[in-house]
Amino acid sequence: MGRTKKNKPRHKLRGLHDAGQRRSARARAAQIAWTPLKQACGCVVDWGWSSQTADPMTFTEWYTSRLTVPCPWHADPAAGASGAALPNELAIQPHGTSVLLHARKAAADRHELGGELASRLTHLMETAGRGKLALLDDAPAGFRSWLIANTADPAQAWLDHELCEIILNQGRSALPRELLEHLPEQLRTSSSESPQPESAACNICSFSAAQGGILCACGHDWSCHPGPAEQGEPCSHCPCADMQHV
Repeated sequence: MGRTKKNKPRHKLRGLHDAGQRRSARARAAQIAWTPLKQACGCVVDWGWSSQTADPMTFTEWYTSRLTVPCPWHADPAAGASGAALPNELAIQPHGTSVLLHARKAAADRHELGGELASRLTHLMETAGRGKLALLDDAPAGFRSWLIANTADPAQAWLDHELCEIILNQGRSALPRELLEHLPEQLRTSSSESPQPESAACNICSFSAAQGGILCACGHDWSCHPGPAEQGEPCSHCPCADMQHV
């Protein structure tokens, strides 16, 4: 007689399914990049995004828009449930978009950084409000000369650079301001031998690419970002998943 195959008990299958779901949830959580922000109500919120459900440009725009409004837990109840009715961690879909962002009440050790980023972002937006000349004048002298020589809109390029540093890099700067202030003369002028990536979202990335670095297939260079960048690692600024050493 043939051997009879015994099915696993239902409770064991259910346990395996639940464990798989928990592992999947932990993996998704590990892929969320969090940036704290002190909002108008005084609360510090960790705002997060994942390349699986959003893109860095949409996250940057959303994060900037949160600077002058209260946090979800102190928002106008007319906009939906608020306050004690909300959990400590939320998934949010900005109106009119298909992206999914994340928010959570920031831990105490994130409050100082959230305040610093809010202060930097406030200064940047106030400067931008005074016009392009004021915005460009706020850039370090050496880097300003490089932007003028290498970009079509130097003021916008500086704005994009600062938004990248504040929001996507959580205030970390790969190149100190002192270095950007005193760039060597040979780096300040445009060079046809070292063309910049046309689609670069961050001009400090463009500057780094000109000196050699890591490019993704869309032309971004991420050697300015914290942590090692490896072959095949996705960009932190765009959906491109193919980073390449150059």
